[in-house]
Amino acid sequence: MKTYKTSQIAALCGVHPNTVRLYEELDYIPPVPRAENGYRVYGEIHLVKEGFVMVIFNQDEYIERCLKKLSVEIGQRPAGSRANRTAADFIAGEMEQAGYKVTVQEYPCPDWRALSVELTVAGKKVPAIVNTHSPSCDTEGVLVPVSSAEDLRDIDLTGKIALVHGDITRGGFMPRNFDRRYYFDEIKDRFIELLVRSRPVAIIAVSHYDIPLPVLQDSELDIPSVSVHRDEVPLLLGNSGSAARLKIVAESRESTGSNLIGRRGNGEKKILLCAHYDSFPGTPGAMDNAAGIAALLLLARNLREVETKAAIELVAYGGEDSWFPGDALYIQEYPPDDLIAAINIDGIGFKDANRMAAFFGCPDELVSRITETAKRFGNFIEGPFYESDHGFFWPLGIPTLAFTSMCMELLGKVTHTVNDTMDLLDISKIGHTAGLALEIVKMFDE
Repeated sequence: MKTYKTSQIAALCGVHPNTVRLYEELDYIPPVPRAENGYRVYGEIHLVKEGFVMVIFNQDEYIERCLKKLSVEIGQRPAGSRANRTAADFIAGEMEQAGYKVTVQEYPCPDWRALSVELTVAGKKVPAIVNTHSPSCDTEGVLVPVSSAEDLRDIDLTGKIALVHGDITRGGFMPRNFDRRYYFDEIKDRFIELLVRSRPVAIIAVSHYDIPLPVLQDSELDIPSVSVHRDEVPLLLGNSGSAARLKIVAESRESTGSNLIGRRGNGEKKILLCAHYDSFPGTPGAMDNAAGIAALLLLARNLREVETKAAIELVAYGGEDSWFPGDALYIQEYPPDDLIAAINIDGIGFKDANRMAAFFGCPDELVSRITETAKRFGNFIEGPFYESDHGFFWPLGIPTLAFTSMCMELLGKVTHTVNDTMDLLDISKIGHTAGLALEIVKMFDE
């Protein structure tokens, strides 16, 4: 009888070797004998069985197809954009093919893009990026630095350009229309309130990331604004009181964003699985969050084979990276009184980072079971992860889990930049996260 190594049977079936091992652990294929050296020895029956599984559904190929569609063919897809709607159509179609009834939940959201920017301070050109949703302008004013609410209480910025610097700009500002029921920053909110009230003709904000990111992303802020790299601070502060000129050309039109809600089952209670599909402006968003959507859609297909007492609800949010109120709107229209649990997937699959799981309001016994089960799917480390779509569930006392990659230091290096590309992802990690989430769904359904 001909025998095969793990790598050989994986190559014949067109999957990653880890996927073959996982199928054995999940009993999708017959038990595999070991050689004296401990290596698996596959026979023709495993090839037939594994091939049969793959003919029905090749998990790795499906993940790759989803990643390519979202991060390569569609590319950057900020909320409100035509690309965002194209991504929504793709995801809704995949949910429907998997047997889910899909509801589209829309909300107003501008389709905005920057065309050009030019910043000059004391006659010197300064590299800058346009802050998301900034209006166009061609304005001049004296440069005035501000770094705290105290600075703004005793200063007149009328006709001047505000240079916002210091710790106040670390991490950026939440838009003023963002739902603050569950988390907010009182110090930053007060600063922005005073800054807007002081009416500068423009705002220059300092970004602390390696690749500058927009410090402001507020569709209701009518003051033109840009962000500059932290290395420009000495030049700008050294020219405080000098004339500055800012020219921005941007386009904005009325549009909509949307949540895509897929439902299956008629149980009185439901289990929610979610991920966001929009991307930060200017990034293809492979890890953030095409990978999360690929896992969500894979779960949609795999859950077809699982009978659950609870209804299954999949939610693809269309505005997480753009701060639009998809999460709040979902909770408003679909009160979570009947929610057993919420599972969010955001930023998974990075090759060079550990997988991380965050638990909120989950009983210790359940956390132990999940931690033990996770060993079958690779190394998952428990850690903190607050700022994503799950942040609207755990404050309500709903048991909540979130999956991500342990690489928060990549914000401004990979995440939210042009560097967030598909080649940085490990497809098997995405598949294993979906596999673990499936097992967790079964636990919550007991």
